[in-house]
Amino acid sequence: MTSFFSKLIMCVAVLSSMPSWADSGVQKIPLLLTGEVSSVQSQTVTAPKSEGWQIQIQWLAEEGSIVQEGDLIAVFDSGGIQSQLEENEENLQTQKLELIKTEMDLKQAVTEAEGRLRLALISVNKARIEANIPDGEISHYEKGKFVIAFERALLEKVKSEENLKLKAAERDVGIQKQQIEIIKLEEKIAYQKSQIDKLSVKAQVSGPVSHVMHPYMQQKIAAGTNVEPAWEVVRVQAQSSYQVTSWVHEIDAAKLDMQKGSLDLILDAYPNRTYKGRILSMTSQAELRSQWSDSAYYRLEIAFDEAVQQQIFPGMSVRIQQL
Repeated sequence: MTSFFSKLIMCVAVLSSMPSWADSGVQKIPLLLTGEVSSVQSQTVTAPKSEGWQIQIQWLAEEGSIVQEGDLIAVFDSGGIQSQLEENEENLQTQKLELIKTEMDLKQAVTEAEGRLRLALISVNKARIEANIPDGEISHYEKGKFVIAFERALLEKVKSEENLKLKAAERDVGIQKQQIEIIKLEEKIAYQKSQIDKLSVKAQVSGPVSHVMHPYMQQKIAAGTNVEPAWEVVRVQAQSSYQVTSWVHEIDAAKLDMQKGSLDLILDAYPNRTYKGRILSMTSQAELRSQWSDSAYYRLEIAFDEAVQQQIFPGMSVRIQQL
C-alpha cells in the first residue's frame, strides 16, 4: 500500500512539473470548415403555396445547365388550380349572362310600375274633375260617387308611387348583388392566374442551375418530387461577384473569431493555390440541417480578398481555415 501511494505522489509531481499547453509552444489546432463558391447575384426558387400540403414538381432545368435571364427554370403542378380556374371562368360567363337577364327583368318591373303610376295619375286627374262638378249640376248621389272615386284614385296613386320606389330599390339591389358576385369571381380568377404564373418560374439572373438537396433524403430534388411549400428547390447563380458560403456547426461557431481578418481559402479543384478571405457575415439564428445531423448550423458568408486566377463556378467546394 505504501509503495502505491509513493508512486502516485511521484506521478503528480511529474505532471505538475510539466509545462502547460500554452507554455509548451505547441500551436493551436486551426478551425477547419468546408464551403462552396456562391454568387452575390443569385436566385433561389421555393415551392409555392398550394391547395394541399404538398405540390409536385413537373419540370426543372437540367443541373449544371446555363440559363439566361427570362428562361424557364421550374414548373410546378397546376392541375388542381387549373381545373378550379376553368370552372370559375365558366361560372363568370354564366354570372355575366345572369346579370344581363337580371337587369332586363328588374328594369322591366320598374317600367311596369312607372306605367301603373302614370295610369293612376290620369285616374286622379279625371276623378278630380268629376269630383269638382258643382252640386247643382248633378245629384247628391252622383256627387258622392265622384268624391269616393277621387279618394280611391288618390289611394291608388300613393300605392303606385310606393310600388315604383320598391321596384326601383329591388332593381338597384339586385343588379348590385349580381355585380358583387361577378367582382368576387373576377378577383378569385385573378388570384388563381397569379398562382399559376408562380408555378412557372423564370430565371431572374443568368448563370448555372443547381438543384437543392432534399431535406429528408440524401439526394437532390428532381422533376416528379413532391415538395412542401417554402422548400428550396433550385438555385441560379450569376457567373460573377463570387464569394464563399459555409455552414458552421454550433460548437465550432463559438470558436470562430469574427474579429480576425484573414482566412485561408483553398478550392478543391485547385488544391495548390491558397487565397485569402474574410468573414462578411454570420446569421444570428442557427438552422437545423437534417441531412447532415441533428445539430444546428450557422450560415457564414466569406469574401475573397484577392482576385481568383483560375476559372471557377458556383457550387465548387472550398476548404476554409482559420488559425
